[in-house]
Amino acid sequence: MVWSVRLDSDAAAAALALSRHTDRDLADFAAAPDAGNRLLRRRLTRALLGHVSGFGPSEILFGRTSEGALSVLSPKAWHLSVAGRAPLCLIGISPAAIGVDVEPFDESPPLWDMLTAAEGVEIEQLPPAERPHEWLRRWAAKEAHAKRFGCARRADPAVIETQPVGADRLKVSSEKGISDCRLRSVGGRIEAVAL
Repeated sequence: MVWSVRLDSDAAAAALALSRHTDRDLADFAAAPDAGNRLLRRRLTRALLGHVSGFGPSEILFGRTSEGALSVLSPKAWHLSVAGRAPLCLIGISPAAIGVDVEPFDESPPLWDMLTAAEGVEIEQLPPAERPHEWLRRWAAKEAHAKRFGCARRADPAVIETQPVGADRLKVSSEKGISDCRLRSVGGRIEAVAL
């Protein structure tokens, strides 16, 4: 299940009413930049996982992997990924590994040296007006892929290869493995889900 929600929406307010933060959540974000929005995303994640798993939000416990990726300690057998650029939030929950990313169109795409040589050639062949949008799609897919494998903090985007499979799909590969990445352009943003 993937939930795309704005932090300032009625849907978020309803979910936040069901899910309180824990002392552990506060400690997790105490020194983090954008701590307030991160805490809201955590509460939304807890509410969604509670809805999907049947567990009460207060029974849900999160942890971190050795790479720093968010993990579910309770209930067992769930994977999740969270992305956000306030007020945007994208939450993915699955029984299998999942990675998500959200990128607003008004953001400048990352530096071109984060493309592989093949990606650079493919994007350069597009009309100039389409290049930034396509690069942002590729970037979101790379981020979602790295999150799926729990290595987003240290992944080198220049060695993550993206290949178009269809209008809204990319095959994403790295030394960690291969992801099928679904993309959606909606409301001034790109959303990517890697499975």
